[in-house]
Formats: sequence, C-alpha cells, structure tokens
Amino acid sequence: MPHSEANDNLEEKSKCKILSLVADETTEITLSDLPVFGASLTFREDIATLQNSIVDPSQLIGWIDCSSLTKLACLNQQHYFDAQHFMRVKQNQLFFSKTVKVHTVNTDLNNSKKILTFSIVPASKSPVVVKIKG
Repeated sequence: MPHSEANDNLEEKSKCKILSLVADETTEITLSDLPVFGASLTFREDIATLQNSIVDPSQLIGWIDCSSLTKLACLNQQHYFDAQHFMRVKQNQLFFSKTVKVHTVNTDLNNSKKILTFSIVPASKSPVVVKIKG
C-alpha cells in the first residue's frame, strides 16, 4: 500500500492496535532531563517509567529538533505511518498528539531504534449532562 493511502486510513488501521515508535538508523537518541544542544532527538531520562502507563497529550516525552520529526515513524505490522500523525512538537518539546497507553519502552536505545510501543486510548464518550431545576 502506498504511503499516502496508509495515512488516509490512519484512524481505521491504528485504532486499538499497538504501534512502534521508531527512529531511522542514522538518528542518535539521547536520554536526559533537559534538551541536549546539538542532539536531534532527546527523550526524558526516565522514559522507562512510562511503560504500562497512560500518557496524556500534555505530558512531555522529550525534545526534538523540529526538522528531525521526519526521522521518526510509527509502524504496525506492515503499515507505516508518519510520526507527525501521532506526535506533536511545540517549541522543540515532543508530545503525543492523543492520549496513548505506552506498552513497552526500549531501555537499550544504542542497539535498537525502536523507542517504545503504544496504542491510542479510545476517547471515552462524553457523559450526558442533565440540568435539574431546583
């Protein structure tokens, strides 16, 4: 399936599926409490603590040189998705764009470019609000 067609069916294919966030082979990944000058991709030093947890879109997961977002991809079996469909960058800070569950985190980023696995948490239905006249 061509790249653009996969992205057109993004919601359908990624819904409740586990995706892998991966970096390209040439990207050096750094772990730190703060952004590292000159590094194209820095994840929080405690990224492993996100394993088996829910991560909100407001929760910082790392820092990225904005031009480096193209060095990330999300994979699900044979499907490829642009990371920008799942990630957002604000002032070089990296966030998920939706609430996700992080399933696994790779603790040895020097030997593998697979950073973590995640799935999108389905949006809960809005509660019905009933006004009661008192």
